[in-house]
Amino acid sequence: MGAFPSDSKGNNLLGCDKSMGQKSMTVTPDIQGEIGRNNTVYGKLISCGLSPTQILNLTQAFEKTFDFRSAGPDDQFQIFFGAENQLDKFIYNPDPLREYIAKRNETGGFTVSRQDAIPEKRVEAMDVILNSSLCQAILDNGEQQCLVDQFVKIFSWDIDFYLFPRKGDRITILYEKYFIDDTFINYGKILAAKYAGQNGTFSCFSFNGGYYDAQGDPLKKRFLRIPVEFGVKTSGYSIKRFHPVQKKYKPHTGIDYGARMGTPIFATAQGKVTYSGWKTGYGKVVILKHSNGYQTYYAHCSKLIAKKGQFVDQGQTIAKVGMTGVATGPHVHYEVRIKGKPVDPMTVKNFKGKPLSPKKLEQFRATVQSRLLLVEEKNHQNSSGTLLVRGDSPE
Repeated sequence: MGAFPSDSKGNNLLGCDKSMGQKSMTVTPDIQGEIGRNNTVYGKLISCGLSPTQILNLTQAFEKTFDFRSAGPDDQFQIFFGAENQLDKFIYNPDPLREYIAKRNETGGFTVSRQDAIPEKRVEAMDVILNSSLCQAILDNGEQQCLVDQFVKIFSWDIDFYLFPRKGDRITILYEKYFIDDTFINYGKILAAKYAGQNGTFSCFSFNGGYYDAQGDPLKKRFLRIPVEFGVKTSGYSIKRFHPVQKKYKPHTGIDYGARMGTPIFATAQGKVTYSGWKTGYGKVVILKHSNGYQTYYAHCSKLIAKKGQFVDQGQTIAKVGMTGVATGPHVHYEVRIKGKPVDPMTVKNFKGKPLSPKKLEQFRATVQSRLLLVEEKNHQNSSGTLLVRGDSPE
């Protein structure tokens, strides 16, 4: 294998980095780079000078450990050459946590091993006052959208995050983050959180695989409040509403939540899909059957995902927001029926999950105290709102 092709100014034309200087044409380079957009592993390695035979040998060696067809544009690789320009070692990183190493063996083939990086877990906390939206408050504190989503999901049984947040409301979050060499990888669990606002105060603590309030009652309830995240309530349940399309008064048997076209619609409770198709007026609709005679309707969808006869979990995506049927804009019509009769979804009795046993409750209270002390300690150390403490979190 020769030197890297270059233009008249000496710029590398392959899109690969030379980690070793080339003092002559006989120096074997060490190549590293990323797959890149609109490319494949094969195409990238060809551009870096590997022969089809070398790539085939690599692909066969990787068959049982990693499928190159699933490669992403940000995947990293390194190539090492030995004597006579033979491919000696190939390192592939599909993400910062996984590393695959292919080394030439005595038979001339390659032996592939996997090494997983062990990320450093840090526990961080924030205590901020809302000036605009909940989302913006968390993003302005240097965090990412997925932390917002996790916070919203935890409180989704109790809080409507379109209606609740007000300027001056306060949020406190104790959460895990994972790093490799000081590079952020992803979030772990939210260990504790509190929302204190004009519409009420809500707390949660991670424990025993779920979330519980300060008294040890499970946050998870039978029904979620709404079937879309950040949905805008555009029309409520009413026995007599002026229909915007039909121009006459008639009952409105559910609640409409406006959202962008294609927004995921999720099941508000565990159940079985009894209907997934078209109904006059409703357009594309999914109907779920729950225990004790309950049914939920999700209408005007643009796309139906759940199939008839399928069992779905609470929070599972079953359709996408649309405006099929009789509708003036993209929204989901959410309806609850008890033994076939429509009822106001906001008045449905929301049963709580299974409580903790006395022994677990004692452990939970100890966990709550340790986390409250941790947040209080860091708040005292740093009143700016961004708090950091390293180490394992108590569970």
